[in-house]
Amino acid sequence: MCAIAGIAGVTDPRRTQETVRRMLACLGHRGPDGEGVFSGEGITLGHRRLAILDLSEAGAQPMTSRDGRWTLALNGEIFNYREIAAGLDGPFRSATDTEVLLEAIAAWGVEKTLDRLIGMFAFALWDRRERELILVRDRFGEKPLVYWERAGAIAFASELKALAPLSERRMDPGAVDAYLGLGYVPAPWSIFRDCRKLAAGHVLRFRDGRIRVERWWGAEQNRGGRSGTCPTAEVRRLLTDVVGLRLRADVPVALALSGGVDSSVIAAECVGLGARPAAFSVSFDGDETDAGFARAVAARLGLSLETIRVSADEIPDLFRHYDEPFADSSAIAAMALARALAGRFKVVLNGDGGDEAFGGYRHYERIAAKQAVKRAAARLGWCDGQGPAAVYVQSKALFRVSERSALLNGNWSGNALDQIAGPQVPRDAGAFERALGSDREVYLPNDLAYKSDIALGSAGMEGRAPFLDHRLLEWTGTLPSGALVRGSQKKILLRAAYRGVLPDAVLDRPKHGFGAPIEKWLQAKPMEKTPCPWLDPSGQTGERGQRLWTLLALAGWAREWKATW
Repeated sequence: MCAIAGIAGVTDPRRTQETVRRMLACLGHRGPDGEGVFSGEGITLGHRRLAILDLSEAGAQPMTSRDGRWTLALNGEIFNYREIAAGLDGPFRSATDTEVLLEAIAAWGVEKTLDRLIGMFAFALWDRRERELILVRDRFGEKPLVYWERAGAIAFASELKALAPLSERRMDPGAVDAYLGLGYVPAPWSIFRDCRKLAAGHVLRFRDGRIRVERWWGAEQNRGGRSGTCPTAEVRRLLTDVVGLRLRADVPVALALSGGVDSSVIAAECVGLGARPAAFSVSFDGDETDAGFARAVAARLGLSLETIRVSADEIPDLFRHYDEPFADSSAIAAMALARALAGRFKVVLNGDGGDEAFGGYRHYERIAAKQAVKRAAARLGWCDGQGPAAVYVQSKALFRVSERSALLNGNWSGNALDQIAGPQVPRDAGAFERALGSDREVYLPNDLAYKSDIALGSAGMEGRAPFLDHRLLEWTGTLPSGALVRGSQKKILLRAAYRGVLPDAVLDRPKHGFGAPIEKWLQAKPMEKTPCPWLDPSGQTGERGQRLWTLLALAGWAREWKATW
């Protein structure tokens, strides 16, 4: 976990350096091991370092290529840096993935280099020859990147809080509408009107005061896989490879072990590779469901396990660290885990992405029939959404369009969820493939990845999610839906591949979400009758559970960040 920040298009270097250093000060929690600033004609790049590979000063950033053309500030990790380095001319000045990425770009260019990367990254690249700033975000949005543009200048950062001094902090009605629907703000929206997020798998080019944003990767154009191989054997081969790459570090690596199938699979692969990371689980006050399963996995694999207890007292920290309203209550557990491991570890493996890779969510059961009913209901006006992608997104909305428009009152600007693009899947794809594609392209980068990045970054740690290796998700994208989900059976292939390796009780357990017991907590500690003064009060009375928490999270965030309309 590192942080990047910068400004381009402003000619006063002293002014931009001062501003960038202030931005970096807002991001110090992400990179406690060093700070660097590069300034050239029309560009200032800044970096906060979390040293994981080559802990010496040779790994300091921003870093300039040997030929002097390229300067790079990287947040994230290029996991296959050793393999890439083998195809480049040396010598290298450091043992970092940053230098390998930089020299690969110098040798092959940006596009060809991106195609070879296995990793999670957001980076800023200055091309001195062309006087062009290039911002790139990884395929599944594991690393965030936000930007602000005005009068031919651009500022960017790893977190929105670093742009807050430049922003008017006026909430974007479309972003608030999307938040009320989904519980998070999806890219390219930002909660602030004058800021935007670079979407996952996209590249932004800034030159001569103009911005151009393009997609550089999409699952539909990059389908992988090996034909003719045994599926369970291929799963094991791929997972051994992706976990092995993510164990590369010059610091100790920990493991988040929930007791679910996904994190248990990662634990098994670690042990199979000869690694025995310290394991940590989270137990909620009021919900002990996962604790016994985590202990069973740790005992089977011979891992030490420490359990972290989480209560409602953790909630205020969310509003200080999450710089957009965020209603996924599992963030409470992520924050507690980060705080417990702070100062002890810099790298934490987790099972994020297993449901998107192998079809683990409950709503995938009989998805074709469900979506057919919802399309019919939408035509009758009983629910929202038209078209395959719109129906799926709208069917997951916390508040319907009519409710959101009433809550936003005079700030309503139309149904934001209709503006979310459908997933990149073949035209003849079925309901399951479209649902899986939507979850991968909308939920995964904007909720799951954002949650982990902000929580761990708040304590100077980096999360690594082997299931988010693009080769794995590309391969599972080539499989027939019946290989992943069949009726009420989910993750069929993954469970079969690890039968006999993990306890049957873990492999056969039903899906159990990692959300906090918000309903119980809110009942035990009642909140104000009208939780969010930024919304129409008449639409908020009587709410409970996740809908109430969504309103409370918006209110708590807005107060913390002094946001207005």
